[in-house]
Amino acid sequence: MGETKAGDYLVALCLLVGSAGALGLAQRDVGVMRDEATYFQAGERYWGWLEEALDRLGTGGKDKSSIVAKEMIARYWSINNEHPVLCKVLFGISWRVFHGYDGKHPSFHPTPYPRPHKSLALLSEVSAFRAPAWLFAGFAVALLYLFGVRIESRTAGLCAALGYLTIPHVFFHGQLACFDSPIATMWLLAVYAYLRALERARWAILAGLCLGLALATKHNAWFLPPLLLLHYLVVVWPDVSLRPLRPPRIALVFVAMAILGPALFVAHWPWLWFDTLKHFGEYVAFHRHHAYYNIEYLGVNLGLPPLPSSYPFVMTLFTVPTVTLLAGLAGLWLYARPQLREWLGRIVRLRPVPFDNRFRYPARRSWLRPAKGLDPRLGLLFVLNLLFPLVLIALPSTPHFGGTKHWLTAYPFLALLAGVALSRLAAAAREASPRLGRLALLLPLAIAAPGALNTAFSHPFGLSQYNAIAGGPAGGADLGLVRQFWGYASRQILPELNARAAPGAQVYFHDASYDAYGAYIRDGLLSPTVHYSGMERPAIDNSTWAMVIHELHFNKYDYWIWDAYGTGAPTKVLTLDGVPVLSLYKRPGAPEKDAQRK
Repeated sequence: MGETKAGDYLVALCLLVGSAGALGLAQRDVGVMRDEATYFQAGERYWGWLEEALDRLGTGGKDKSSIVAKEMIARYWSINNEHPVLCKVLFGISWRVFHGYDGKHPSFHPTPYPRPHKSLALLSEVSAFRAPAWLFAGFAVALLYLFGVRIESRTAGLCAALGYLTIPHVFFHGQLACFDSPIATMWLLAVYAYLRALERARWAILAGLCLGLALATKHNAWFLPPLLLLHYLVVVWPDVSLRPLRPPRIALVFVAMAILGPALFVAHWPWLWFDTLKHFGEYVAFHRHHAYYNIEYLGVNLGLPPLPSSYPFVMTLFTVPTVTLLAGLAGLWLYARPQLREWLGRIVRLRPVPFDNRFRYPARRSWLRPAKGLDPRLGLLFVLNLLFPLVLIALPSTPHFGGTKHWLTAYPFLALLAGVALSRLAAAAREASPRLGRLALLLPLAIAAPGALNTAFSHPFGLSQYNAIAGGPAGGADLGLVRQFWGYASRQILPELNARAAPGAQVYFHDASYDAYGAYIRDGLLSPTVHYSGMERPAIDNSTWAMVIHELHFNKYDYWIWDAYGTGAPTKVLTLDGVPVLSLYKRPGAPEKDAQRK
């Protein structure tokens, strides 16, 4: 493996800042998701506990012990207790520091301990909640660069970093106050720390802490230790087979993961500080028996199992830029080719491809540096972490809702494989001709440009993006693929409502939740004179304006509005590449803000 230099860390820092900045600028046009609105509320509530705890500690009061009392923790931490809280706490702290609560603006879900306080006032409320997610995504981009430099070259690192950032769905989810982009980052960090721990003892402790942070980010991190253990057994097998009477010791990295990972998970989450087994059991049960939601796939509305196993693979094929997919497959072949030729040669007596393996046996057996001198099997490590998230979702009993966000942890490893392939292409070009070598400097741009253009074209409707293989957004619609979820398209219709809806207008917001509606008002994006009419058919009947966010299982809402309003003509339709994303209806005769409007 290679070594990183000071200049590499400077490049990584620039990538982090640049990526986070790009995400922060882009998210200003992206609507609030249903899940985000819940996490805003949870982050604000968790901050209430932190503020009250700091106040009690700072004033020297006698009641400091009540900070960790069951009643106080339950009052603040019971909300959204099916998910770990690292991200939500960061959302709340960011809200407090960069936006804050002035005690004047309407608060739809105030904390139990609200009070005015000063802040830096640098960001709007929604942006302040989202800011930590941009840093998570930016850190993944920076780490991919350093990872690529260590395993291959600077070209590999830069191609991996830019290739990952410009996967349109990666860029979209990186803007949001959710857990999907952060867990992709923490998963990558844990794998990187584990790989370093195979040869350096101090990285074993760091790997245990990184696993704990991943567990504190999202529940799917619990799958990491078995995957890494499988990789480790393959790595050490040649050493074990040479000395069968001396099995390897348990590696320090797994001891650290087994102790520090769960310890940090419990320590970070006050909800687990009392009734620990009960609350942990409820957490596990929620995810083991997760609800099934609707999602469109190839013209069929998916709901209850058995669900098609092709779903994550087809969606990856249709959403990841083609050049990234092809480069990733090429990288996979480069790692797999020597091993495949060796296996094939044993079967049909072919001579294996000459392969200069610098790893020699026997290794320096040590529980501190358990793979010193052994081949780290990078190809296997990347393939395990690339395929497992897709295979997990492909299981017929696993809920398939949510699209690519549920296997976002796979994409950093696809980007690394792509980076390795392009790095070796650049090396071959430099060896063949100085002119070709100079052209090879454009390879990072070549992998980034298609995804960047696709992202810009589909913005702000990032979940409606489909690549050239699918035929773009229009092709995706023709194929019967999901256009969106979470009700976020409502953000783009707010200016129309602000300009035309009369004070007191009742608006049916369809799939945009009441919490999202409240966030729009608190952020100044929607006039508080526009009222939320409620849900389902009674809300439509009582409304003067109504929107339909287009998904296959929402077709009935168009008919309900046509029946209630006596017209089938929307007043405005939002589209992407000619594909309807949201339709807005106005009840005939309903007053508008400007009575003289013509």
